[in-house]
Amino acid sequence: MRIAAGALALVAGMFCPALAQAQSGTAPPADESVLGVLPITGTAEEHVTTLAVLPSLSPDRADVDVRSIVRRDLELTGLFKIVPERNAPVGTYGFDDPVDVPEWTKVGAEVIVKAAAKTDSKTGKVTVFGLAYFLNVGKDPVYEKKLVVDKKDIRVTAHRITDALLGALTGRNGGFASHMTFAKKWARNMRVFTMDADGNELKPVSDENHTAIGPAWGPNAELFYSFSKNYAPFKVFRHPNAFPLPFSGSVYGIAFSSDGKRMAAAVSESTGSSIYVGNADGTGFKKVSNTRISTHPVFSPSGKLAWVGGGAGSGPQRVYLDGKAVSPGGFRAAAPAFCDTEDGIRLVYSVAVGGDREDLVTSGEKGGGTVRLTQNQGSNTYPACSPDGRMLAFFSTRRKSKGLYVMSLKRWKTQKVNSQHGQSLRWDPLPPAPKSQMP
Repeated sequence: MRIAAGALALVAGMFCPALAQAQSGTAPPADESVLGVLPITGTAEEHVTTLAVLPSLSPDRADVDVRSIVRRDLELTGLFKIVPERNAPVGTYGFDDPVDVPEWTKVGAEVIVKAAAKTDSKTGKVTVFGLAYFLNVGKDPVYEKKLVVDKKDIRVTAHRITDALLGALTGRNGGFASHMTFAKKWARNMRVFTMDADGNELKPVSDENHTAIGPAWGPNAELFYSFSKNYAPFKVFRHPNAFPLPFSGSVYGIAFSSDGKRMAAAVSESTGSSIYVGNADGTGFKKVSNTRISTHPVFSPSGKLAWVGGGAGSGPQRVYLDGKAVSPGGFRAAAPAFCDTEDGIRLVYSVAVGGDREDLVTSGEKGGGTVRLTQNQGSNTYPACSPDGRMLAFFSTRRKSKGLYVMSLKRWKTQKVNSQHGQSLRWDPLPPAPKSQMP
């Protein structure tokens, strides 16, 4: 069975926003003031804590890896000014060597972090050590932990150490023990990929000979995506096996509630597509959308459901929240995501601003109070928020350097983490660590 022309057009609109806008015959209004302004706060420069990460001088690869992963994670948060490695005081930096706090203070460090590892040549096990001093709260470390793990767990353990360090330093644990997934063009087809939160460990997971779209992390961090073989309708897979749903048409994307109990699905119909919500086991679905085209469902941490809706007679596609349009009228909106920040839940999505460009904006969970996150920096699409709500990941064409970028939602610093440029980005936590590996 081949995909009908209407379904192909719908897929093109979902995964090529510029094409969707051109086909709709609509253009964004000249007045972009409704999108808000970039979040610049105050006229005085805000103090940024200076943080030092002790260097690694060990020949042990595990030590080099743990230290570099933790340092990179801390850089990506955008929360700290990292002391350059060239400024490190002369000294020994072995696994068991103490931290020379006075010497690091002389180079301006306000926070000192030691991340180290040591491999047992007999057992092959790796001891991972994390230590942090916050100099304005006393001489004792605010965090100190040793863990013994297998070599294969070094990378995730380093991320968990970072998360715990951030918890000790800021009062809110980090979100680096997590993973991303997205779809991108691969030869003639779309293919699903996964990678770590820092942009490393990129892995293709779907069959390169067929088409896979709309990936999402489900309960127990299982990967789901829509898959089409030989132009058949898109069906949902729980990698690597089929996951039956009660729909005869194509399923273009799914989402799961944060408690893992509910599933939303974007399903093709004779005149467009609709959003259905049911149980996470694939039963009990009911239609919840009322626009001709409804795509890209996503649940808020509080249980609300957002999607993109539009179609004939309703103007450009807008973001809907539990059936109500919440994005500014007149702008084609796409790819909503939610961020559970320390200041509350925020809704983030992209809007078309002309010239085949898209910008990211954020608002309250229910809309309103719109603030612009990007402007005049290429096209920015498919936002996804870190599990701790500190960072926003998205694809961008800025500075003629396509790739995946992350933005600090606290300092607004943006950094490129990977050269991949794709669609339908999702970012979720890994399953909890075993008690023996809790940092």
